Amino acid sequence: MPIINVPVPGKFDAGKAFLDLETIKVETGGFIMSNGEPLRRRWKIEMAGIGTWVNGITLIYSADSEEEMLEGIAGAVGGREVVYAATRQFDEMILKGRFTNARRAHEPEPFFPAMSGAELLRWTNIGVGHKGYPRGADLPSKEVPAMIQRGHIRIVLIHLLRDVCQLILANGNPGPNCESWCLAVLRDTDYAEKQIFED
Repeated sequence: MPIINVPVPGKFDAGKAFLDLETIKVETGGFIMSNGEPLRRRWKIEMAGIGTWVNGITLIYSADSEEEMLEGIAGAVGGREVVYAATRQFDEMILKGRFTNARRAHEPEPFFPAMSGAELLRWTNIGVGHKGYPRGADLPSKEVPAMIQRGHIRIVLIHLLRDVCQLILANGNPGPNCESWCLAVLRDTDYAEKQIFED
C-alpha cells in the first residue's frame, strides 16, 4: 500500500487529525437496509489524506484490501480527534461502515468494513462551508471517482492534499509558516505537485 508523507512546516493543532477521503462506488451484494429497502451500491475508500502535527500530511492509496486501507488510516489518526468536512457525516460514517446514501438514514451497525476504534473517537464535522480559500486549477470533487477509476492518481493526490490543507487552515489554528505553506499548496498546482512527488 503506497503511503506518501508530506512534511508541513510550522505548527498546527497537535491534538487533531485532519482527514479527507476519496471514494468510489461498489456493489453491496444485495444488502437490505434497516428500513427494508435494498441498497445496491455503497462507497469504498480508495484514498485518504490525514494531517497531524507530528507526521505532516499522510496520503494513503492503492491498498490491496479495504482492511489494509482502514488499518493505515487508523494508524495515521492515532486516536486523535478527527476533523473533517462533509454533508451527512460522510467521512465519519464511511469509516464507521454505516453510510447508506444521501437520502437514507445511516445504518445503526457497520455493514461494510469499518476502521478499528472508529466508534470511540471524537469526530468534528466543520461542514462544507469552510472552503473560502483561494484555490488554483483543480479537479472538481464530483469528478474524483471517475478519475480514480481511470487511473489518474497523481491529479487526485494533488486534490486530496489540498483538501487536507483546507481543513488545517479552517480548524487547525496554523502558525504563520504552516498557513503560508498551506495557502501556497492551494494556489499553485506545480508547487503542490512538488510537495508530493519530489524527494
